[in-house]
Amino acid sequence: MQSRVSALWLLLLGLLLPLQATGAEPPFSQGLLWRVEQPGGAPSFVFGTLHSSEKSIVELPAPVADAFAASTTLATEVILDPAAVVELGRAMLLPLGDRLDATLTPAQIDRLKSVTAQYHMPFDTITRLRPWAVMALFSFPPAEHARAAAGGKALDEKLQIDAKAAGKKLIGLETIDEQIEALGSASPADQLVLLDATLRQAPDIDRLFEKLRSAYLARNVLAVREVLDTPGNSADEAAGQRFEAKLISERNRRMVQRMQPLLEQGSAFIAIGALHLPGDDGVLNLLAGQGYKVTRVY
Repeated sequence: MQSRVSALWLLLLGLLLPLQATGAEPPFSQGLLWRVEQPGGAPSFVFGTLHSSEKSIVELPAPVADAFAASTTLATEVILDPAAVVELGRAMLLPLGDRLDATLTPAQIDRLKSVTAQYHMPFDTITRLRPWAVMALFSFPPAEHARAAAGGKALDEKLQIDAKAAGKKLIGLETIDEQIEALGSASPADQLVLLDATLRQAPDIDRLFEKLRSAYLARNVLAVREVLDTPGNSADEAAGQRFEAKLISERNRRMVQRMQPLLEQGSAFIAIGALHLPGDDGVLNLLAGQGYKVTRVY
């Protein structure tokens, strides 16, 4: 169970859900690595990650590798220690005796069975999970799960492993309880709407992930967001907007607050999901609004 839970955790923020339309290009939409500094202070770096173990993702480009090597502290969204993995695994499960398929329509059950077979997973196991956990599980292609099962490490986890080996200090910007609360923050009705959207897009997941990977490697965070803006009906979009506010916007403000001591000290490498970077309420714009100089490096 732990290897499956670990694989799931590496994918959680790759949820392919209908997000709020952005209109004009939001600030800080181009670039993955940003220098953040105050006048007279040592610089730190904020790096946007993609939660994947694909080779082209986990191999750091030279400017990113240099900034990471020069840092004394690594901060990520959460520290993936064994206790966190166990707690996440428990949170994923429905109460004893409940089944996910008992809340679904016959058509949705058929879709769930089809997608479960696509991922070569036991249907009875999937029906014991909460809707948000199933959404996360099916948000990346089967190949991602296969790499994780074979011991592959997603970018976030690899950074933590490398930082520990190099003697860097590791900091989590959130606790596992806060992450779980955000992931389960959608109402039961919204979770079912978003689960249905996830199941409907699952047959196209390989193409969607390739577009996501290409946009990320091009350092075009706006294009990454546009891939995630999968078309849906009005119910999908309304539920997606409410979930985005909890999963992205509220967490941005919390993470910026907790970055302050690290930025004041300097020499920190802060790695967070790329979708937390852009926009008026994105981490980089919030930092700029607090007087930090934010400069694109890569």
